[in-house]
Amino acid sequence: MVALALAEPSTESLGFLREQSENYPILRPALAELERLPLEAWQGEHTRLFSFPALCPPFASAFLEDGILNGHRAADLEQFYQEYGLAAIGLPADYLGTICECAAYLEEEDPEMAWIFGRDALGDWLPDFSERLQQLSELLLYRELGRILETEILAVLWTGSEAMK
Repeated sequence: MVALALAEPSTESLGFLREQSENYPILRPALAELERLPLEAWQGEHTRLFSFPALCPPFASAFLEDGILNGHRAADLEQFYQEYGLAAIGLPADYLGTICECAAYLEEEDPEMAWIFGRDALGDWLPDFSERLQQLSELLLYRELGRILETEILAVLWTGSEAMK
């Protein structure tokens, strides 16, 4: 869901969000807002928030290394992915969507490692990202994404691996 919400909006995006709103009812008001909005306005907000120079760059390195992309965090994550036979294809290894996809994979394979990975890959920057997203977004979709990140992902990271079971 995170990778979908962070993707650049296209003509297919509303359909994908409709599907996700079945699992995440909190998205329904955001979906209603986006259905009334021209696609170009949604794309503009996406660019303002996530494209460089971005208000809310969805990359660990950008938050932790003074705006640098593909910094040491990305290199560390690439190495971790390789150890599990995974690879970040087409996007930087420290992109939030990539990290969440890896965490979902690990949750299936090794829930304890998924929690450790999530804590190590997200714990030191995701709180700032989600707070910024909630404060700076003009669209409900991205404010809700910030709340979902805070309530569903960060809550698990801070409660420990027992919450993963």
